[in-house]
Amino acid sequence: MQFYSAYTLCIGSDIPLLELPAAQGPEDVTIRLMPAAPNEVRSIEWGDDAEGETRFRFAQVGEFVLKGGRQVIVTPDPRAELDLLRLYIQGMILAAVLYQRNYFVLHSSVVNVGGHAIAFIGHVGAGKSSLAAAFHAAGYGMVADDNAAISLGDGCLHVLPAFPTLKVYPEIAVSLGYNSGAMVKLHHSQVKRAQPVSDGFSAVSLPLTCIFALDREIPCDIRKLTPVESITEMIRHSVPTRWGVSGNAQHLKSCAQLAKSLPVYRIRTFSELCEIPRIVRQIEEHLGGEERDNAA
Repeated sequence: MQFYSAYTLCIGSDIPLLELPAAQGPEDVTIRLMPAAPNEVRSIEWGDDAEGETRFRFAQVGEFVLKGGRQVIVTPDPRAELDLLRLYIQGMILAAVLYQRNYFVLHSSVVNVGGHAIAFIGHVGAGKSSLAAAFHAAGYGMVADDNAAISLGDGCLHVLPAFPTLKVYPEIAVSLGYNSGAMVKLHHSQVKRAQPVSDGFSAVSLPLTCIFALDREIPCDIRKLTPVESITEMIRHSVPTRWGVSGNAQHLKSCAQLAKSLPVYRIRTFSELCEIPRIVRQIEEHLGGEERDNAA
């Protein structure tokens, strides 16, 4: 078993998690690899009971059983490669583990702007990781990519540091000045590559200041969402409802708390690579204006 660090947790895993930094035990979460067994089913059995057991099945990949946010049991399909199992664990499975550990998990990329966490949400392909990569290339720190774990305790919203890797399309990374030779292939089924961002990665939790919902169907202006629109976005992009699983009363309450506690804006995302720097400047100017207004 090897030990890794992510979301302030020590993870002991039988499966190599190559994008995660090495750590030392004892582990908070254990990932065990079982003997292979054929699987042709895709399903989610979501458990909100005291034991917190959830079961994921993915055809030709395998079965993942999560217990109480402490243990993950992986039974791979004989055809599944370790690299593919790794991607599921580092993404969907860790997101569910964080939910079991009572974090609000938002499908989001998060950057560090002046010691504050700024989150980007949107449907798959909206450009969350690309904008985060653009902010990092512009000198800002990274907090999380793909899944953001948010602590809602004591009325304070803080985002946990995930792990220092971005998943970006090679052509977008090159357009932002990243070295294509440093990018790592995730799996032959994936177009995106892993871009290490250890330089500028936030090692501590940061207060969440605002959220930008990326959309290609609106004008370029940034528009603040109404409370109802904000709650809808939180439900749409959070675990477990983003997977089509009904959230319990506590999850819906958390969506409302998050929407009420900070501003959520809708902004037009990019269609062409040349638009990305403009959107970064637009958000910078908006945040600067908000800071001046708050100071006044």
